[in-house]
Amino acid sequence: MTSLRRNNLVLLFLASLFCGCQSTQKFKITTDDKNELHVVEIDSNRINHECYFMNAEKENNWRHQYILNMLTEKNEVIPVFNPTNQGKPECLAHLKKVEKVLKNTSRVKLCVRDKLEKITDGSNPEVHDFGLLGKHESHYHALTFDTICSAKECYSISDTWTHICPK
Repeated sequence: MTSLRRNNLVLLFLASLFCGCQSTQKFKITTDDKNELHVVEIDSNRINHECYFMNAEKENNWRHQYILNMLTEKNEVIPVFNPTNQGKPECLAHLKKVEKVLKNTSRVKLCVRDKLEKITDGSNPEVHDFGLLGKHESHYHALTFDTICSAKECYSISDTWTHICPK
């Protein structure tokens, strides 16, 4: 009887150790055959985003760029941009729509376009602050934002792309 209890305790310990070592995949990217459409499954806390003002010689109202940064499991940052410059109100509206999707779920699916390529020109990488996850460098060229989806809702910069990105 004592031997049976001891065996059960050992099995219980090994099972808890096994379960404790399991981790969910925080970042997963699937790419189509042409290497141009990427579906990214990512925890919401591994995304930061902003409306960046691009200062130019001639000031005008269409100098804001929506930027979303994704933090991979290797702690590398992949930047994603809205493909067009915007006015500040349009950029902030875009940011609020994405923020709504991010706040309503712990995990999202993003569809982004263009080839995923590392920067090889030797320039200094940008550093991005992910709060509790730390500051990390971006070593990739930017991708183009299409769609962000949770289990309940999707937001896209184009109705055409909303149907390409699977929920």
